[in-house]
Amino acid sequence: MEGEDYIPRYEYERLESEYRRLRRKYEETEAYKEDLEKLVSKSRSPPLDCGFVVEKLEDSAIVNLNGALKALPYGTLTEAEVAALHEGKYVFVGRIPDRSNPSGFTMGITKVYDRIVDLEVGEVEELRKEDAEGGWIAEISTGKGRGRFYKRLKENEERTVREGMKVGLLPGTFDILKCYKAKEYSRYEVTKSPGVSFNDIGGLREVKQELIKSIILPMINPEDYSRFGECSRRILMYGPPGCGKTMCAKALASALPNCEFVKVGAGELFSMWLGESEKNVRMVFKASNDKLEEGENDYGVIFFDEIDALAQERGMYTGSSGAPERVTGQLLDILDGFYALHPHLTVIGATNRLHLIDSAFRSRFDKIIEVPKPDREAAYSIASIYAKKIPLDSYLLQEKAGEEEARNYLVSEIVNYLYSDQYVETEIGRIKREDTITGRFIAQIFGYARDKALEERTMLMLRTGAISNEELKKMWDKEGIAEILDASHRADDLLKRYKQVEEIGVTLRHLKEGFDKFVQRRAEEMLASGYEEMPDEETGMHY
Repeated sequence: MEGEDYIPRYEYERLESEYRRLRRKYEETEAYKEDLEKLVSKSRSPPLDCGFVVEKLEDSAIVNLNGALKALPYGTLTEAEVAALHEGKYVFVGRIPDRSNPSGFTMGITKVYDRIVDLEVGEVEELRKEDAEGGWIAEISTGKGRGRFYKRLKENEERTVREGMKVGLLPGTFDILKCYKAKEYSRYEVTKSPGVSFNDIGGLREVKQELIKSIILPMINPEDYSRFGECSRRILMYGPPGCGKTMCAKALASALPNCEFVKVGAGELFSMWLGESEKNVRMVFKASNDKLEEGENDYGVIFFDEIDALAQERGMYTGSSGAPERVTGQLLDILDGFYALHPHLTVIGATNRLHLIDSAFRSRFDKIIEVPKPDREAAYSIASIYAKKIPLDSYLLQEKAGEEEARNYLVSEIVNYLYSDQYVETEIGRIKREDTITGRFIAQIFGYARDKALEERTMLMLRTGAISNEELKKMWDKEGIAEILDASHRADDLLKRYKQVEEIGVTLRHLKEGFDKFVQRRAEEMLASGYEEMPDEETGMHY
């Protein structure tokens, strides 16, 4: 036993040395373990900051951190999170273990946040090609204090970015992340073939002839017109309100094949922002011209209603912001170079105050056409058009022995009544009855007569209990509408003359009643606007 328990000294020293070595290894491992736990604890600690990704790289990402760009490794992100990461995505930045220093740490991306940075809005004003490198540069307006800047486009951006586009810009680097097609005409009346025919316009024979000779004849004989001279595509029409200027412009657009009609008013162009008004003017012409160049439209008509509010005589309003004069200058520039635009683009201006338009602007038009008030002959033509759209009284049909005779009778009698040699007396003066007549006023008279006849038809229908809708009947009884309209008494009077609803129609009484109802207000409006003091219109051009 004693022999078996005996350990030689050299073996004992070897075992003791091995024990001390293992003890040191154990202590080092414990120390490494403590350091590792500290690093893991630091990597799992709350993020130090939050930024958004500007660009993805192979093993890191460029992050906008408080306005500064930093390249940060993906850190604790999984492969799926890295693959889903994209420009503009917010990320948390924190401490992660440093691969080059086992006992240290560095900054890196620790988590992806489910938010995306808000893009700044810009608009591409102009695209230009760089001569040296052959790339493209976009002039972009941000609408902020910095105004505009030049952005060198990437290869993929060159294919998508166009002038006039709205773009979404990444803050800091202003990279273009989104492109939106601009809606140039969101504020304007834009129609394809407005649905007004020259046959719908009574009178104005000379005005129709000038528009046809200016625009439609060059379509029939393009070779001669292109060889010997440009057609008159810049037209200014002037005359009293309600005499058919807008209808003539719409009729021209309706006659042209695949034509887009754009109606623009002063209130839709002027803006409180510096430079926006002139830009709106440019965009109206540019958008119409682009659609013609791209083949979307075959013809285009830009109609400026009340153009005197856009192109006022310069120097008249010295205390203003200067926007009217800048708009006038912009219009002068565009009309000067108008024939450089598409040959199927026409611009028409309309005004009832020709003397207020800037003289230089007025001279830019090829033709200045007067749209006069209707005379007796024109009024007869206008009334004949509206007479075809009204129901006729059965007794009138019997008396005149035919529908056409009855309509001609109404037209003849109401025109004689309108143009009788009488004056309309008002509190502020008097005016000849015929001076109040316009095409719009004649339409108003016939509209009143039509509504009056339909109202009487409805009164008679109520006598037979024509309200079948229960909800409508409850509302009728609850609100006491029959008493308000005196429907019962009026129906009794109608029953003395008519047996059926269809027998009721327009009579001369309705038309005269319509004129007498509105003529007083019409005369006061004309006198209040200085009708008698209106100066003679001198155009400087006569056709």
